[in-house]
Amino acid sequence: MNKWIIRGNVRMKLLMFSKGKGDERLGLIVKDKVLDVKQAYKIITHSASPSWFNSLNELIRGGESAMILVEQLKNKIENNLDEVSQVIYDLNEIEYYPPVNPEKILCASINYKSHAEELHQELPVEPYLFVKLPNVLIGHKKSIIVPSFSRQVDYEGELAVIIGKEGKNIPRNKAYEYVFGYTIFNDVSLRDLRWGKSGKTEFNWLKAKSLDTLGPLGPWVVTKDEIKNPQKLRIRTYVNNELRQDGNTEDMIFDIATLIEYASEGITLKPGDLISTGTPPGTALRTGKFLKSGDIVKVVIENVGELENYVKTE
Repeated sequence: MNKWIIRGNVRMKLLMFSKGKGDERLGLIVKDKVLDVKQAYKIITHSASPSWFNSLNELIRGGESAMILVEQLKNKIENNLDEVSQVIYDLNEIEYYPPVNPEKILCASINYKSHAEELHQELPVEPYLFVKLPNVLIGHKKSIIVPSFSRQVDYEGELAVIIGKEGKNIPRNKAYEYVFGYTIFNDVSLRDLRWGKSGKTEFNWLKAKSLDTLGPLGPWVVTKDEIKNPQKLRIRTYVNNELRQDGNTEDMIFDIATLIEYASEGITLKPGDLISTGTPPGTALRTGKFLKSGDIVKVVIENVGELENYVKTE
């Protein structure tokens, strides 16, 4: 292993996948295919793989040492895929899982200028973050299960930031030191459950945002060195191939560094935690084009990937 070459920057796409139900594995995208990291390491080194390779969460917690090791593995095999051919798969033959299992999911509300304008809302003077529960998470190609008691199911395509190391009270100028990478999040919302049965008194965040399957995530995490400027990425959402949202992360009211600074004030961010940065204009809240059973929702973010999910009625 010591003879392997290490690149200056760690640039990878990492995911959780399986070839059968209940067998989640850490995957690495190599030449548009998925490599089983743990099994490839065993083949190449003829030794047991470290626990870092059990999941992306464990890899992130492993820090620089873990990332160097997986980068060495990538460099060793990317020009010799035949050596690991039995543990490399096509993208369309795997089952996708949420790439991370975060302790916290923090979401920015009204964080795009044009989205605030279309809803006729004043621009916030500080970030407005809310919490979604981890039970919302589903992977790429999985189904959003719509409860029978909701008729206003909305899509919100968003860029999500994955935290790379533990931090609290993080200053804005050091925020990117705590970023592991980026992925795609669909902050699915049940608009007709926002106010509960009592009318418009208090926003019902739990029912409107945190029911099962209301958080598609993936398909992978792109390490931060893959993205030259996360504040200049085109983001689009399609429903049945109809373009519904088309924005750019440069339209954010509060940039990623500011969101990290704000989120970490008095709160310890952990490796694998997720901060979703808000959605651009074009949601069904404005257009009235809510999701229905049978719809296919696709969120596309420049240089990150495509997240596609199906809509089904419970």
